[in-house]
Amino acid sequence: MTKILIVDDDPDKTSRILNVLTSIRGLNVTKNVETVQNATEARSRLREKHYDLMILDIALPEKKDSGPVADGGVKLLAEVARRTIYKKPREIIGLTAYPDVFLEALPKFNDELWHVIQFDAASELWADQLKRKVKYIQFAIKNPQKALHGCDLCVVTALYAPEFRAILDLPWQWRDLEVEREVTNFKIGSFRSGGKARKVIAVCSSRMGMTAAAVTASKLIYNFHPRYIAMTGITAGFKGACSLGDIVVADPTWDYGSGKWEGGDDGPIFKPSPHQFSLPAFLRSRFLSLAQNQEALDKIRRDWSGNSPSSALRMHIGPMATGSAVLADGETSAEILDQNRKAIGLEMEAYGLMAAAHEAPLPDVRAFVIKSVSDYADAEKADGFQAYAAYSSAAALRVFAENYLP
Repeated sequence: MTKILIVDDDPDKTSRILNVLTSIRGLNVTKNVETVQNATEARSRLREKHYDLMILDIALPEKKDSGPVADGGVKLLAEVARRTIYKKPREIIGLTAYPDVFLEALPKFNDELWHVIQFDAASELWADQLKRKVKYIQFAIKNPQKALHGCDLCVVTALYAPEFRAILDLPWQWRDLEVEREVTNFKIGSFRSGGKARKVIAVCSSRMGMTAAAVTASKLIYNFHPRYIAMTGITAGFKGACSLGDIVVADPTWDYGSGKWEGGDDGPIFKPSPHQFSLPAFLRSRFLSLAQNQEALDKIRRDWSGNSPSSALRMHIGPMATGSAVLADGETSAEILDQNRKAIGLEMEAYGLMAAAHEAPLPDVRAFVIKSVSDYADAEKADGFQAYAAYSSAAALRVFAENYLP
């Protein structure tokens, strides 16, 4: 039975959490979910009992009748991790309604490989994330062997040349991998991270586009159960937001063609209704660290001997729009910017990969997209920097996987 401890002094938030947990099949909230309102009570429970999940408020009172301390939950987390008197929970989720508290707590939770979620009473995102975590714990308890990941990283590209070739140029000891009843040509390799050998599997989609990316990503997920799945390659960029050759990490990504056409006085009017997938918070913090490592980015640029832009290589973490067609006109690009004025990249596959990961069976897989700018999606669209962009996105993946990936 899945045992859960909620540590939160806000009765309304606790009630909402309990409502979410009540909706999960197989979880007996009355028998297996406990609530406390301060750090002192939490310490007492953690000395006595082992929990599969602790849901921890960040701004937490130290004891009964005292006011919340901005980092009270973070201090409790550090104490539980450090001291042997506590029965450490299998999983810990931080939950806060305050954006500034969320941002401050994020790196501290990341250090322990725990998750922190921003609570928003007007959104269902936090509830969906919490449900997925509880369902994974239930699955892992019932199926301890099946809950294990089969490999560390899977990589998808949309084009064989130059994107997949750039992946195969990474020094990861690639070789062919045959899978029974599969017609897809997989490659398997390895890299070292944190002093350990990590398994990586790569494949090129049969064609460009969201559908092919989603199908290919699903094959990787079902066959190999990776901890992470990534896509690399080339993207168009928006002038003013990035330079040619720059690396873009998608956060969020959406299908800019999702919406509804309605009749209007001047003809049909498109009303967009995009759904977005965001980068997991702990991955975003690590990509931000890489983006600030100019020495690593400069080395990526120096190691390329072909045609490249004259500007220094930069990494951006920001919005990337996905659509089903190659664009070469400024008018459509302007319409996409109306959906998100901060958009940096524009390509054809990212949303499909993220959707496949979101709907994947347990164990959970984390997805991210790294693409580099080969052109601006306008009438001056050219292919001169495609090889460099494919190389720089693959090289950035290597640096991230070997040095930043948990």
